[in-house]
Amino acid sequence: MKIKPYLLIGCALALLVGCDNAPVPQETIAAQAGFSDVPGSALEVGSAAPDFKLQSLNGDWISLSELQGNKVLIIFFRGHWCPFCVGHLQDIQTVLPALEKLGYQILAISPDDAGDMQKMADRMDRPYQFLSDIDLSVTDLYGIRNDKDLPHPAMILLDQKGLVQWFYIGEDYKTRPSAAQLKQVLDRLNP
Repeated sequence: MKIKPYLLIGCALALLVGCDNAPVPQETIAAQAGFSDVPGSALEVGSAAPDFKLQSLNGDWISLSELQGNKVLIIFFRGHWCPFCVGHLQDIQTVLPALEKLGYQILAISPDDAGDMQKMADRMDRPYQFLSDIDLSVTDLYGIRNDKDLPHPAMILLDQKGLVQWFYIGEDYKTRPSAAQLKQVLDRLNP
């Protein structure tokens, strides 16, 4: 049986359209104490974020404590193969100029190895600092490993001292804060 090319294209488009992330409920964005529906997550607004050291795409070792003096946005995602993760990082790219203007460095952490991080980097229009948590040690440090040995989707904003300003950790990998919702949080935290 021969499959028509237009059927393959139609199926591919249907899969891509079906992988749009749903924005999180507005009360999640407004929560002053951050949000997690994941039992065991280790974050609290006002507390120091757990320090870590991970390898970047270019082979450098990046330590969170070495970034003190800068604001940081940490995004945990499942991997280059996850269409919801790709869609989320592409959406967040729209606010990267605003983040950079406010002094944030952006760290995108996944269990991907260097080759797979490069695949994700190639899909992005604007740069992220991709870090490999291949053994999930940082995922475990933050208490966000799911039962499939992947990180739950998470976004964490840190101030210049490494203190948690706001966070979102979600059980549902199809629901994540949108770029517009992240902008609302940034406007609240950086008046």
